[in-house]
Amino acid sequence: MAEKILATEKLSDSQLEKVTGGTYLECRQDARRFTELGIPGFYPEKGELPFLEHDELIDLTNLFSKYGVDYKYYGGDCMPNEYFIDGKKVSREDAWKHIESRFKK
Repeated sequence: MAEKILATEKLSDSQLEKVTGGTYLECRQDARRFTELGIPGFYPEKGELPFLEHDELIDLTNLFSKYGVDYKYYGGDCMPNEYFIDGKKVSREDAWKHIESRFKK
């Protein structure tokens, strides 16, 4: 059964990860994953809010490209981000498998 969250309640990271359809949340999580891989430069949290500056969103797109993934961020919180490898649309999970495989050499 899904956990009920009140609109006035502050969400923890684990609760935020259960939210679906949040493209900005996906960007924040993607930035965090790059940081966990040892790529500095992202500060996805300022205070308790998920936050990426415009330049950080551009850097995020460029990082995906550097590791062979075209990344499409549509803004807002309705349309999920899209990921492409060699022009073929792939799942977010497959995009990250592709990126992480380059770090396991």
